[in-house]
Amino acid sequence: MRVRSKKGLISVIQLIFVILSSFLVWQVLHRPVKIDSDVYPYLSTITPDLVKQCVQDNSRTPTIPFEDLIAIRSTIPELEAQALITQLQSDVSFANLNWGKLSSDKLKAIKRHREILAKYSYYKPYKYTFPINGTTWYEDSFGADREGGIRRHEGTDLFGKEGTSIVSVCSGKIEQLGWNRLGGERVGVRGDDGNYYYYAHLQYISPDLVKGARIAAGDFIGGMGHTGDALTTPDHLHFGIELPNEQWVNPYPFLKVWQLWTDTKNPS
Repeated sequence: MRVRSKKGLISVIQLIFVILSSFLVWQVLHRPVKIDSDVYPYLSTITPDLVKQCVQDNSRTPTIPFEDLIAIRSTIPELEAQALITQLQSDVSFANLNWGKLSSDKLKAIKRHREILAKYSYYKPYKYTFPINGTTWYEDSFGADREGGIRRHEGTDLFGKEGTSIVSVCSGKIEQLGWNRLGGERVGVRGDDGNYYYYAHLQYISPDLVKGARIAAGDFIGGMGHTGDALTTPDHLHFGIELPNEQWVNPYPFLKVWQLWTDTKNPS
């Protein structure tokens, strides 16, 4: 009896060990990705006009990394920025710039912003594309009340004519496809950057899309509509961005710049 009791106790201990080990592994695998708190507040301050200015700088001197230009112009006043840009245009590398009397705080901020821009390439020319092929209008409504304040708006609504072509903003993998109560006909893409891109209220979804398949930037997703909880609203695309840490961020600043890429690539 004692032998059996001892074996039973060992089995229980082994089972507990397996359960605890499995739980710890699950915790590690599902731990939210840590994103520094300064990343998206900084990225959201970058305007299309600033990006356009950097595009012009880059067209004159294509060898200058785009993140160098944006980091400098987005951080310090024009007079100080131009002195540094002039050095870059003279083939002086970022590491060898003469910072002059620039304060240590400003220098630290420029380097940090350059680091962010190098890692998060939303503003790299033509890497991302605007999700609408056609006429659209939209404004910043992120965080607005929905369902009488029960929830907040976690995206940007882009309005247009029913059936207007909607495309993927980036390359990635199709994670969600089909109908749900709020989004109606919707598509969810896990971008190669790790973010989840959400396209909702579609009139229809492209029959070429397959859950689990790859999709490229600019690939056709479907037509603009008002399905799901948008039945009583004008036709529009609800576009959302969820970060790998499961936080939804405001797409509006990024959309404005991606629209600039589209307008630059296809001038009217």
